[in-house]
Amino acid sequence: MGATDLQSIQYSGSGSSFTVGQAPGPGAPWPRFELTNYVASANYAAGVMREETLRRDVDFPPRGGGAGPFNPATGQGGMRPIPGDIVQNVTRDGRTDAGRLQIWMTPHGFLKGAAASKASVTGRTVSFAVGKYKLTGTINDQMLVESVESRLANNVLGDVPVRTMFSAYKDYGGVKFPSHIVQSQFGHPTLDLAVTDVQPNSAATRALSAPAQPPAAPPSSPVKTEPQKIADGVWFLDGGAPMSVLVEFSDHVVIIEAPQGDERTEATIAAVQQLLPSKPIRYVVNTHQHFDHSGGVRGYVAAGIPILTHEKNKPYWERILKNPFTLEPDRLARSPRNPVIETVGEKRVLTDATMTMELLHLQGNLHDETLLVAYLPKQKLLVQADAFHPRPGAKPLAAPPPFTINLVENIRRLKLDVERVVHLHGGIDSIATVNIAAGL
Repeated sequence: MGATDLQSIQYSGSGSSFTVGQAPGPGAPWPRFELTNYVASANYAAGVMREETLRRDVDFPPRGGGAGPFNPATGQGGMRPIPGDIVQNVTRDGRTDAGRLQIWMTPHGFLKGAAASKASVTGRTVSFAVGKYKLTGTINDQMLVESVESRLANNVLGDVPVRTMFSAYKDYGGVKFPSHIVQSQFGHPTLDLAVTDVQPNSAATRALSAPAQPPAAPPSSPVKTEPQKIADGVWFLDGGAPMSVLVEFSDHVVIIEAPQGDERTEATIAAVQQLLPSKPIRYVVNTHQHFDHSGGVRGYVAAGIPILTHEKNKPYWERILKNPFTLEPDRLARSPRNPVIETVGEKRVLTDATMTMELLHLQGNLHDETLLVAYLPKQKLLVQADAFHPRPGAKPLAAPPPFTINLVENIRRLKLDVERVVHLHGGIDSIATVNIAAGL
């Protein structure tokens, strides 16, 4: 394969990318975007890899999420849909196990990692470890790297199998490189790349270096969640987007959304206990299964707090909550317990003498077929996730977003008396603003 004298490489092409954890429904494939351009640069001597991608939405109407990050130069990004292109630049370096893992999952990087790690070889199978990660590669009968497999840690899925397949090798000045690369995670495709150009030992990649090691940082502060009152009995629990919302009843509270991970969940529970120490958390509401909105669910299960989610999500959660978490054991992995999962069909009302909250299904919303909103009739508030996602300074879209149109259609179908709409990604808007965004 020409790996001996290869110190760096750049390869480029086009194809498809798929956004992890943003499926339009529980267990469905992750949404596809067109990769109009992909450039990867790797310096194996420095242990650095950079990926530059230009991608475009190809689903019309769009289904699922994952269309970030927001590009302030063009006003594009955020939740789907996006009318134009998004540029993403990712630099990976060898200062972390996860960074090294991505570098060594390239075909020549795998061989170099195997040589440096005194890999074990059984027939055509080669295995070695990078920190806590194990990589296993298969060599085909032409003595070319055919596949590389490993596992990544994920807040929702646990130990996620990742597999990269290489095929249709071509020769570039004595360096053989695949013209087709396919990667998958948890059985779902994440990258399908047709390689059109390869530059071994180019000047640009030889100059690629790891970011300067920052000075030793002070011990990190614990994650904090700050309550911000929205209305009587209602608070934002702000620890970074997505947020949670706290709803107070006469003798208990309900938390809407469990984003991010264990640390965020523990900080949120602590903030609630400090704010309302006499009122236990009866439920955490999971509006939908996208990973940014559900990474903290396991922490609530570990704390013995029941989950309220759409009825279609229950089998999904029951299955994935059993996944192994050995790479990064969380609280639930360290102290297992069975989850309590209650469901919402089209509507479920939680009420007592001081508060009423209606959990409602957004029928026909293509962001996620299970998407729930919370309506508080006394406060005339609607709490929503991802159906409307305003971006300060963004240029107006050429056409109203279908997710937002669907949100307004459901509000009207259900005859809800809404004055303000609370966004779990931050901010509150009047219903008039949301109507205008929907073109109504």
